[in-house]
Amino acid sequence: MATETLILLAAITSGIITAALQNLKWLRVSQRVHYLPREVARVERLWFDRRPLGALWWAAAAALALLSVQGAAWLDIPQLAWAAVIAPLFILPTPWRLPFRGVTSALSWTPRAVRAYAGIFLAQILVGVLTVYLLGPAGVLIPLLFTANLADLALGFLWYLERNLSMKFVHQAQKRLKKVQPTVVAITGSYGKTSTKGYVAHMVSGTHSTIASPASFNNLMGLSRTINEHLVAGTSVFVAEMGMNAEGRIRELTNWFPPDIAAITVIGEAHMERLGSKEAIFRAKAEITEKAPTVVLPIDQKELRALADKCERQGKRVVRVSAQGKKADVVVDPDLGTVTFGPGDVPSPMEIPPFGHALNIAVALGIAWLLEVPKDHALARLAHLPVAAHRAEVAHSEDGVAIIDDTYNSNPLGAKHAVHSAAQLAKERKAPLIVVTPGMVELGPVQFERNTQLAASVITAGGELMIVARTNRKAMLQGAGGKAQVFDTRADAVSAALQAAGERGVILYENDLPDHYP
Repeated sequence: MATETLILLAAITSGIITAALQNLKWLRVSQRVHYLPREVARVERLWFDRRPLGALWWAAAAALALLSVQGAAWLDIPQLAWAAVIAPLFILPTPWRLPFRGVTSALSWTPRAVRAYAGIFLAQILVGVLTVYLLGPAGVLIPLLFTANLADLALGFLWYLERNLSMKFVHQAQKRLKKVQPTVVAITGSYGKTSTKGYVAHMVSGTHSTIASPASFNNLMGLSRTINEHLVAGTSVFVAEMGMNAEGRIRELTNWFPPDIAAITVIGEAHMERLGSKEAIFRAKAEITEKAPTVVLPIDQKELRALADKCERQGKRVVRVSAQGKKADVVVDPDLGTVTFGPGDVPSPMEIPPFGHALNIAVALGIAWLLEVPKDHALARLAHLPVAAHRAEVAHSEDGVAIIDDTYNSNPLGAKHAVHSAAQLAKERKAPLIVVTPGMVELGPVQFERNTQLAASVITAGGELMIVARTNRKAMLQGAGGKAQVFDTRADAVSAALQAAGERGVILYENDLPDHYP
């Protein structure tokens, strides 16, 4: 067998082995970003920026491939052609320390994951055939260098396949919804939609037979699954959380499952990474009102105040709510400790739970009022509001430490509220406050600034800041003025926090990023 052929076969074998292993990393990332195109390459760029050693391995692989092509001719050393066999192996450590098997976000081999893995492999093969034809053995490396980009390309094509495969479940859910005919309550917002959904279900369930979409089942397949598995005859209220990652997504959800009542909690900076501006986020969220005859909107935010006026001009029934004591149909006033439940009602005393968000409560009360839940019943249930999992859950360790778990879906508004409430609790207990956080993500151009502000708020509150991992380390160190401890893993930070808290301390776990983040 000729040496050139042997080198080619060895390079192809090396490339296939590398691809089979490396693709496990990117498949896991794909699964964590919900198989959204363009997200995999974004994660790769983040890793290269936070852990530059991975970029050096990437560059070394490219240099070896170039050496295999030109080195033999330039240096008159034919053996350098074998560098094309070694080059693919240099891709394996990239991105540096991104694990093949996750701990906090392990790969789940679902049928969709299998299709995605095959799609990524096929994209590599198609590109590899072309580059090997043009460059010889060194061409094996090209699809490996750009695996993240090819993964995004494959996910883009597979998106349409997955939609077609899922349509039968969507049609089934639509038929069931029409058959049962519950009042559909749709809730969205940059923050607070999951908590508000839980509040609504809690307040309404004593008066109406109610189901709510579980956890964050807020996309087309999640809502379809909820309806198909849980909506039964006799259900009178279905509370649906509706999420989005682009303009048009919520409009699609309301086309399939038209709401009778639509509500928005707040327009914030979540999704800035994907949508680019707060105006685009507002447009995307406002889609939930298009098909709804009745809407519940907070008037504390100017965008939603204007939307309420627009909906009213369109002939919709509008229930305005406020959490700042403004004149509205439903008013929750945290400063006065009162609530007004419907037009013409007189304020009644109420106590907002320490980690409950007044705005979410106001929106939930507005929906409860529309569903004719008696005032005494609604207010009685305020004292026992459910806490969504990992959203400001308060527990106590055996040693007496107060632990606040706010690790899910952290955002600037929620984080500010959590730090303030945790600081108040620490003051009441006359104990230290420790905040463990990796910071917030998916905030696009404002992410650095918001994490700087988060760190500064912890220091201002007299807390001790423990920064986890590297995603937002630079921003938070800047915000804390260097007065923070840094840890590579959450486990190390938790151990240090428990030690620093003593017997009466307060620990706030603010956000917890899965390990596909650096």
